[in-house]
Amino acid sequence: MYKNYVFFHIINGDIMRKVLIIVGSRREGNCYTFGKRLMTELKKERIPVTSITPGNQKIHLCTGCMDCDQTGVCDFHDDMMENILKVKDADILIFLTPVRWNTLSGDIKIFMDRLNPLYASKELEGKKLISIAIGAKEKELYSSEGAITTLGSFAESAGIKVILHDTIDHCLNVEDLNEKEEAVTKLIEKIVKRIKNI
Repeated sequence: MYKNYVFFHIINGDIMRKVLIIVGSRREGNCYTFGKRLMTELKKERIPVTSITPGNQKIHLCTGCMDCDQTGVCDFHDDMMENILKVKDADILIFLTPVRWNTLSGDIKIFMDRLNPLYASKELEGKKLISIAIGAKEKELYSSEGAITTLGSFAESAGIKVILHDTIDHCLNVEDLNEKEEAVTKLIEKIVKRIKNI
């Protein structure tokens, strides 16, 4: 629908990039809590932001039929139809993923697979990516770097530029995240600053 147009929010003479946060856990846990705080800070800066939680949506698994390579449209008619429009409209994608088996969550992987229509049409190229992985254990025990590396590979393949990646470790429950108040605040400030400087 918006393929031939580019929309920007202009506030005080500055172009404000649109941000889409993809929350990789369906629980109201660490990723949800971090994402909610991040959205609050971005809105304070009047940066256009929205979020989606793929795990709470109806999203079919990619079957690898490759039809979208030819048509640029997925054969499935589910919640990814609206998600794809949101991804197309966004300038910056922020992936928040829990660390599962040293890599990202299954919900994020399913979401990434279903973005293939945008890869095929090259509509992901030029977007920016921020990836944050939140691990339950120490980095040495269950590496959060695996999730970051996977998201980096996705970005490289899709022609997306990674502008920031970071990890928060040793956070099994929200209480653990709350105990890292200073580190969380600094990371959110870093994300906001990076977005504003684009």
